[in-house]
Amino acid sequence: MTAVTSTDRAGLAGLTGNPRLARFARVILATIVGLEILWILFVFVQQWLTNPAFGLDYRWHVDAAQRLLDTGTPYWPWQISGPYEISDGAILYPPTAFLLFIPFIWLPAVLWWAVPIAITAVAMAIHRPPLWAWAVIGGLIAFEKSLNVYIFGNPSMWIVAAIAAGTVLAWPFVLVLIKPTFAPIALLGIRHRSWWIAGALLLLASIPFGKVWLDWFAVVTNSNVSLVYNLPTLPLMCAPLVAWLAGARRPRLPWPKPAAQGDEVPAKVVG
Repeated sequence: MTAVTSTDRAGLAGLTGNPRLARFARVILATIVGLEILWILFVFVQQWLTNPAFGLDYRWHVDAAQRLLDTGTPYWPWQISGPYEISDGAILYPPTAFLLFIPFIWLPAVLWWAVPIAITAVAMAIHRPPLWAWAVIGGLIAFEKSLNVYIFGNPSMWIVAAIAAGTVLAWPFVLVLIKPTFAPIALLGIRHRSWWIAGALLLLASIPFGKVWLDWFAVVTNSNVSLVYNLPTLPLMCAPLVAWLAGARRPRLPWPKPAAQGDEVPAKVVG
């Protein structure tokens, strides 16, 4: 995922106080990262070659995009008409998500995977996280539920890309709102003007969907979906945040910094 940097060397040496022990720790961490990469690639390629359900979520959502163009709604009648339990083929994404899905009716399928993976990898690399952070990131991605996102082509991998890009540019954090479960993560960019501009544009883009929003509201309220439905993919969402928090580029968080000990707080003037 990344080469060992001078920061890694200095950090590990300072932590252990022993250059030889630090060298050993770097070897162990590099081995862990290498094994994680091999495991991720092996599982992905093996599933691509042998699993008929590979890319199933991708196909469902592109079909839903075509259904939106053909019928005026991407959701199934049984989702809109009354209570139902989430099953294969159920579409839960809000209408604005179809701004992403519709172009893939015509775009090559490979881009559905290549673009978000490239964005995520490049954005994380920009932060130059230390080797231990890459080991943590690899573990989060190698988690079964995380790998399933990429194996089945679930749109959640685009949310991961939005989070990763948000750590660099701020405004892409707004796109996390497409996945309402993880909406709190979107607030990480709230201090930046570009975030507000992107939010306004996303709001404007949602207006043309009109009645489809009513369909979506019915789809969500009729389903048995809960706030914990997407929690198994939370580790994957955290992967780019680890690179951000541990990297050389320190984040600007949307909450005020605590006052340093000894700082004097000016007295309030009354009168």
